[in-house]
Amino acid sequence: EIGCTKLQGYYFCRPLPPEEMIELNAKGTQIAFENPMETEYYASIGKVNLYDLASVTSNDVQVARNYFNTLPMAILEYRGIEVTVSHSNQSFRDFMQRFFGRQYIHFGEKDAPSAFVTALKHIGRHDDREIVDEILSDGTVVHSFVRRIATNPVTGTVAYCLAVLSLRDAGEQQMNITYAHIAQALSADYTSLYYVNLDTEQFIEYSFDAAHGNLAVERHGSGFFTASRTDALERIYREDRGAFLAAFTRENILAALRDRGVFTLTYRLLRDGGPLYVNLKATRMKTEGNHIIIGVNNVDAQMRQQEALERMKEEQLTYSRVTALSGDYICIYTVDPVTDRYVEYSATRDYESLGLDKQGEDFFGRTRRESVRAVYYEDQELMRTLLTKESILEAIAKNGFFSFNYRLLINGAPQYVSLKAVMVEERDGPQLLIGVTNIDAQVKREQAHAHDLSVARAMANVDALTGVKNKHAYVDLEAHLNRMIEERTPVPFALTVLDVNDLKKVNDSQGHRAGDAYLKKACSLICDIFKHSPVFRVGGDEFAVISQGTDYEQHEALIARLDEHNLESAHSGGVVIARGAARYRGDRSVAAVFERADVDMYKNKKMLKSL
Repeated sequence: EIGCTKLQGYYFCRPLPPEEMIELNAKGTQIAFENPMETEYYASIGKVNLYDLASVTSNDVQVARNYFNTLPMAILEYRGIEVTVSHSNQSFRDFMQRFFGRQYIHFGEKDAPSAFVTALKHIGRHDDREIVDEILSDGTVVHSFVRRIATNPVTGTVAYCLAVLSLRDAGEQQMNITYAHIAQALSADYTSLYYVNLDTEQFIEYSFDAAHGNLAVERHGSGFFTASRTDALERIYREDRGAFLAAFTRENILAALRDRGVFTLTYRLLRDGGPLYVNLKATRMKTEGNHIIIGVNNVDAQMRQQEALERMKEEQLTYSRVTALSGDYICIYTVDPVTDRYVEYSATRDYESLGLDKQGEDFFGRTRRESVRAVYYEDQELMRTLLTKESILEAIAKNGFFSFNYRLLINGAPQYVSLKAVMVEERDGPQLLIGVTNIDAQVKREQAHAHDLSVARAMANVDALTGVKNKHAYVDLEAHLNRMIEERTPVPFALTVLDVNDLKKVNDSQGHRAGDAYLKKACSLICDIFKHSPVFRVGGDEFAVISQGTDYEQHEALIARLDEHNLESAHSGGVVIARGAARYRGDRSVAAVFERADVDMYKNKKMLKSL
């Protein structure tokens, strides 16, 4: 039989007796040699070597290289930091030579194929066996069987038997994706996977090794739900523990699987001191027995994005209501004081016409840049100086709020707005709430009122007959100078008291109209001499002048000029004005200076009447 199976190239029939040969010849049946029409068929059969597995499995020479006459098998020894081959067959040595360039294996743990090392560690802990898939550098997938044999009690070395079951190259692999590969790819998104027997509560916990793309067994155990409750107290975020413990029970899972075919639960794990959103999903295994698979999936990014969207909707609604109630806000921002990320809410149509970004990463930098085109040019420097994070936070810490007014270019025209910022506590921590209010109408009303008030005040401080300041204005300036004297602020000034002579005589002899003209002429003379000093009419025919600056420095010369005029008028019948003057010399008040000047004026009046 061995010889026959080794024959190649020709077909030989079995030995025939003469009678059968004559009978076949009579029937015209061909015997003793091949029919040329059957040559290719028998040649194909003849190429198969029943002692060569590659010959049996493939007629492609390249593909046949992935198979061996005998399964590659070896005894491995693992010492924790290195793996060596103790014994191996020729097929294994051929396998090693082809893929690793050497027939005998000896490498450190870091250099070993990752799936082998993962399997060796797991089997060493659990006295188990595994089927291992390892992707080599050229894309070839090696399917191997690994089993623990024994542990050396002296050295701690663990012996394993390894059998290479099959190889698939990269191209073939793409056409032969298995459920195992799909499951492995999908499991990359899971933080943990559990295989649970609901009848016995025996379980296996797997984790995904992101560095090598493999599933690794973390632990075997019993009492799954008891272990889960213990784990929950350590791993689950404190605020979610109660809800998790109430929901994650055997009864609830069985009810959900019966009613919906799946059990899901979203909660937060405690990771790096903070919460991490995960989603737990449990489904039944499509096998015999009461088994389920539970996957814990990292959904933190999705949940936080969803929370952010929901929060933005809530805030948009809230700020829209605030704007509707106040009627004055043209825009509201929230700004993260740490990252400077901002979001704009409830902007009016006019404000949106400015074309500013709705959200971004650098609120203060963006505001300074946009001020060039959005802020009235006279206010741009003020805007850049005041609107800084440091200024705002300092003002809020001191006063509880920050505010200032400026002008925005809305529809091409400057309009007054008020910016106010406060710190509010939100779910994500402290946030700056910045509101911009349109105060244009209010400011313009105030400006008009201030103008009217200024005009009214000016009118109230002006003497109706002469046009100079009246006694009310004199009292205001006297109070101001008295405050400066009390505060010991240097206030050099000279006070001149004047009295128009013979006003009563003119009124009695020529009438009050002539008296008014006589008084105006005297006032004009006083104003002409004291050109740089305020002149006050403090009585019917009495005036006062308070001189500072140039007139203070030339006060004696001005008095001399008035005296010269009086001498000429006394002989020519013109207007004569008696005068008295005094300088401030550390007096207790303006009234004290006025009193000295008034005494001097009466002396001058008496002298003038004697002329």
